[in-house]
Amino acid sequence: MQNFKKLVSILAILGILTSCSVKDYLSKSAQYSFQVGTNKGGITENTDLSVVPGAIANPESNIDAYSGATFLGFNAGAQINLPVKRNSVQTGVFYMYNRQRFSYADWGNVYTGVRNLNVLQIQYPLTWNISIFKNTLQKQQIQLRMGYHGQLNIVTSREIGTIPEYTLKPWSNGATMGITFYPVTFGNGSKLGLFIDDYRGSAIYHDYYNQDTFEMPGYSHLKAGFTYQIK
Repeated sequence: MQNFKKLVSILAILGILTSCSVKDYLSKSAQYSFQVGTNKGGITENTDLSVVPGAIANPESNIDAYSGATFLGFNAGAQINLPVKRNSVQTGVFYMYNRQRFSYADWGNVYTGVRNLNVLQIQYPLTWNISIFKNTLQKQQIQLRMGYHGQLNIVTSREIGTIPEYTLKPWSNGATMGITFYPVTFGNGSKLGLFIDDYRGSAIYHDYYNQDTFEMPGYSHLKAGFTYQIK
């Protein structure tokens, strides 16, 4: 039922965007851009093993009973800016991928092994953009962004050893903020810039070491890269 409501909402939005008046407004005022970059972060694991029942690390090793590691990932997407006086509303669709690894060496619970995760996300941000120096530096526009960020989570895993089962939340959301700087303006009016975005949101992953009853930090990532705005 929840997925059906989401589908109805998406279809309603598409219907609005395809109306004649909105299409006319978009053709005259909207700004379109593309971006590509790298990202770091993802599932933020629980680091307080004192709350995990029976967790005991090997006393002869410096390895924790449970730990996590993240790797650099890749992101790309397209977005649209709708001007509101000096500022704008921005939305878009983005693809982000990263890898993570959870290592288990728990003598107390007899969990030993590794879980490698491939985390793919389709992201839907909606932000309010504040333009800085727009009047005085037309060719060096800076935008501060803040707003909502929702994401569809698709995770696959590969396990080695004896480790606990996990559950995944397919949808998560939270707050995002970032900055975009356009230092290069081409002769045709298009712009090349740099961006950096920070996101913190709800947890998507749960297992024996990451339970709902723990104070989970959730999910977070930082991404940066290049953006190209069409005239």
